[in-house]
Amino acid sequence: MPIPPAITSIYQHRGPFATVYFDATHADERGSAEVELRWRGLRQSLLDAGADPRSVTAIAAKGGAHRDAAGRRGQVLVAAADGTLCFDEVLPQPPARELARWAPLPHLVPYLAQRAPDIAYVLVVADRKGADIYAASSEIAAQQRRPEHSVVQGEVSFPLHKTATNDWSEAHFQRRVENSWARNAGDVAAESARQVARVAAELVVIAGDERARALISDDLRRLLPPGVQLDNVAEGGRAPGAAQEPLDEAVRAAVLRQASKQRRQLLESLQEQLGRANRAAAGIEPVLQALQRAQAQTVVLSDDPSSTLTAWIGPEPTQLARERSQLIDLGVRELVEDRLDAAILRAAAESGGDLVITPNAHDYLPNGVAALLRYSDATTVH
Repeated sequence: MPIPPAITSIYQHRGPFATVYFDATHADERGSAEVELRWRGLRQSLLDAGADPRSVTAIAAKGGAHRDAAGRRGQVLVAAADGTLCFDEVLPQPPARELARWAPLPHLVPYLAQRAPDIAYVLVVADRKGADIYAASSEIAAQQRRPEHSVVQGEVSFPLHKTATNDWSEAHFQRRVENSWARNAGDVAAESARQVARVAAELVVIAGDERARALISDDLRRLLPPGVQLDNVAEGGRAPGAAQEPLDEAVRAAVLRQASKQRRQLLESLQEQLGRANRAAAGIEPVLQALQRAQAQTVVLSDDPSSTLTAWIGPEPTQLARERSQLIDLGVRELVEDRLDAAILRAAAESGGDLVITPNAHDYLPNGVAALLRYSDATTVH
């Protein structure tokens, strides 16, 4: 997935950095006090690690500040040594583990692993009169903000319900009703397709009335560009009092299915390229060499919070290597050591690459890391 610009911008600041992950849930009226207690322990961990007091103060000013975010949640904050708050994001759930870290680089791989999928989507909640359409760009989806809402109100000049009579006049009337449904569905499909193009949606979820869903789906299949997934769900409706939570869960499940599908396709492409020894690299040394040369287009990295692997880094993002001597041989003099995954993320972000974090990559990739390359030449290590 593309690395968010908010992360790339962090590297414009000089390290070291304080990185904090903590449970920012306000469960009840005691929530603020509980958050303060959790932060107090993390603050002490930062100070014990030698963090600059200015960075600690910057984080303390924002810790637990997202009180408008409902339900259980986490928060990730990064501050530079000069006291600049570089990053402040809400997690959809409390972090898998709370941590406070003072290090040369920010530690943001756990954030990317837990971040909601950045799958742009359009949700259509329909009945036979029209639809409520919700469009979420990739940024809105990743931050779990409210999608943008629009309404399509179809033709209502004719009754929209059939009768039980079978004589000729009633049959004629019912055909008019069917035609009204079809016209309304066509209007909804046209607006839905327009919203898909506007937010570059990869997924359309259709909910609501069963007959309306079928009609809209038929029209949308002709209007959507290739590759856009169409998913029908039974949950949700436009009637007053329709339950919102089951629909939200159904949409989340559809987005996760789409994200899993895309990750599977990427991994299949990676395996194919590795089999050809062509435009892919696997293992730590080949991937680091590709990052040094800004050659890596997409890096695949295992989600491994317990990893103790490190790399040596210089001031420039592409100055990274497993051994200190490798960078000294390249003329780099300002060297520090940090987590390998943090160094890989910085190099990928600053060279315009993507990063895909996937569970259990150690099962099929050497050391759980590989990359698809922009190009391959005689000096490329595979």
